Amino acid sequence: MLVAPLVVLSVLGSALAVPNLGARHDGFTDQDLLDSCPGGPGSKVFKHADRCTLREPVTVNPNVRKWAVVGDPQLNCGGGSDPITVELGGEHTVSQTVSVDANFGVNIDGLSIGGGVSSSNEDSMTVSKKVSYMIRPNRQAVFVAGTAHQSRTSQIQVNFGSRQRGHFIWFSDARVTQLTPIPDDVEFDVYESDCGTDPRDLSSLDTTA
Repeated sequence: MLVAPLVVLSVLGSALAVPNLGARHDGFTDQDLLDSCPGGPGSKVFKHADRCTLREPVTVNPNVRKWAVVGDPQLNCGGGSDPITVELGGEHTVSQTVSVDANFGVNIDGLSIGGGVSSSNEDSMTVSKKVSYMIRPNRQAVFVAGTAHQSRTSQIQVNFGSRQRGHFIWFSDARVTQLTPIPDDVEFDVYESDCGTDPRDLSSLDTTA
């Protein structure tokens, strides 16, 4: 079951500083700012921040479909000439994912985010299904689930307990994208490929939701 969203959007403080979306002109970098976030290494420019969250309002992007392997791949790669019938499928947990368009790490509401993708179990759902399937000779097959995700993008809001460079709140230029699974929009399919290739490589599947 999908539980409450992980990231709580903060409204702390009354003095705001909204940066120019191009190069910063305020004498420090995003790295200086985000190093002050909880879990960060500490900043040479700012004191430790009380909290780092996603900024309201967020930009709502088109939904995307993320494909995942459900169960183990089955192979008919033994050199025989007959098809085989197998059972495909199983259970897979789909979690919320967050990525940031920067090459540094930051901790947002307890969720560690780096330059790649990080997962959280706080906003997740489980998909489960099994099917009987006939695999032709020299082919392999795996059951897959494509879950639609809501996509939202926002800046990072850094909240301080005391004024830092004249403000209680600063915003980064870095953007964070949050993908949240939609529980009632899941497509199941069987993905076939040639023997000798990676049966779990789903990069060719359509991600349009």
